[in-house]
Amino acid sequence: MKTIVVFNQKGGVGKTSTVANLMAELKLRNYAVLGIDLDAQANLTAFNDVRNPEKTVRDLLLNTCSVDDVTITRKYGDVIPSDTSLQNELLRFASMPAFVIRLRDIVKTLTSSYDVILIDCPPVVNQVTAAALVAADYVIVPAEAEYFSAVGIKMIAETIEQVKPLNPGIRALGVLLVKYQNRRNLTKSIENALSENVKTVLDCDIFDTKIRFTVDIPSSQASGLSVRDYKRDSKATDDYARLADEILKGVKLV
Repeated sequence: MKTIVVFNQKGGVGKTSTVANLMAELKLRNYAVLGIDLDAQANLTAFNDVRNPEKTVRDLLLNTCSVDDVTITRKYGDVIPSDTSLQNELLRFASMPAFVIRLRDIVKTLTSSYDVILIDCPPVVNQVTAAALVAADYVIVPAEAEYFSAVGIKMIAETIEQVKPLNPGIRALGVLLVKYQNRRNLTKSIENALSENVKTVLDCDIFDTKIRFTVDIPSSQASGLSVRDYKRDSKATDDYARLADEILKGVKLV
C-alpha cells in the first residue's frame, strides 16, 4: 500500500481535482483506493456525493469512531469525508501531544485493505497538514507554471523537512504542473527555471505529464464526475490517465 498526500499551501492549484481524478483512474485500473478529505471545505467529499455524513474525519482524528464507522463507498473508491467542523478542532488538535501521529497509526491498519490512499490537504500548513505528511509515503505538489510557484516550493520543502524526524521515509514524488498552456513562451521559460528549483529544493522532478488548461475540469467537478466520465475526448482525460500511469510507475505499483 502507498499513501500519497496532495499538498500545496497555495489555494486554487487543483489539489482536489488531482485527488478526485486519480481516484477515478486508479479505480478504473482495478486498484483499491481510499480518498481521505482533510480539508474543512470538504470539496472531495462533495465531489463524491457525500452529503451530511454522520461521521467525518474529525471524529476519526478525535478517536471517537472507527475507520469502518466513517468510511463510505462511492463510485470512484472509498472516501473518508470531511466537513466544516474540522476547522473548529484545530486548537484541540494542537493541545493533543500524540495528534500528529494519529493519522499515521490509522493508515497502518489499512495496509491489507487498499493499494493506494490519496489524501487531499487544506491549502495551509496546520496540525492536520502535519498529520498527513507524517502518514505519507509520497507527496505530490500541484502548482502552476508561474514565478511565485518557486517561492511556494521552498516553503513546501521546509514543511516536509520539519516532519522528517517523525517520518524519515517521506519523499516528494513530483511537482504537477496544472492549468498548463504550452503555447505560451513565458510558461516554458518559467517551467525550465522551476524544474531546476524543484530538483534542488525538493529532490524530485516535475512530472512529465502536465494537466492542460480546460474548462472541462471545473465543469466535471460541478457534475460530480471524473473528467473521463464527463467528457471522454477531453484533453484533461488523457492528461489524468497519463498521470496515473506515471505515478503508478513512480511508486512501483506496476
